[in-house]
Amino acid sequence: MKHLLLALVLAGATSTAAFAQVVPAGTPPAPGTPTTNLILDAMLATARAASVNPNAAQSASLNSNAAIQRYNMGDVNGARAAAIQALIEANRLPYTSNPVLQSTIPQTSYLQTRPFPIAGGSVAALDANAFVAQARGAVAACTTVSSANTAAATQQLAAAERDAKAGRYQDVRTEARAAVDLCAAAQQQLNRRTP
Repeated sequence: MKHLLLALVLAGATSTAAFAQVVPAGTPPAPGTPTTNLILDAMLATARAASVNPNAAQSASLNSNAAIQRYNMGDVNGARAAAIQALIEANRLPYTSNPVLQSTIPQTSYLQTRPFPIAGGSVAALDANAFVAQARGAVAACTTVSSANTAAATQQLAAAERDAKAGRYQDVRTEARAAVDLCAAAQQQLNRRTP
């Protein structure tokens, strides 16, 4: 009667397919002693594991079967050890992979696909503006020293400024250098005077 009750409890705890995997081979012992109670607990844990973690239930089922067989052969210590191992296997947590967390922040590449915007428009425009600024400084030096080349340098500076606005940057470079060269002597003279 007790065996029938145990079989009904096991059948209620698991589905039919899982129950077929974990039914112990051999006659389970009658409850009443610590060893037999441990074996029966291992069998129940194996049946519960069948619905939660089928892989653990298979391992636990093998150990439960070994516990029953050892108990029926009279190896009480071996039966206890197998029953404890069945309980350990039946209570293993199912393997779950940790999901890879996806960022909710839009990702951008560190590799720039477009150049950074330049405040002056382009590198050539910035370069031309630098040459014009240098030519203005040179013309200012010519004016300060009252150089004879002031008029020619001023004409070259005006041409460089016109070409810079028109986008002819190569011409700007040439004209600005000419203005600087015309006022080079005035710049040196001014540099000697400045303490």
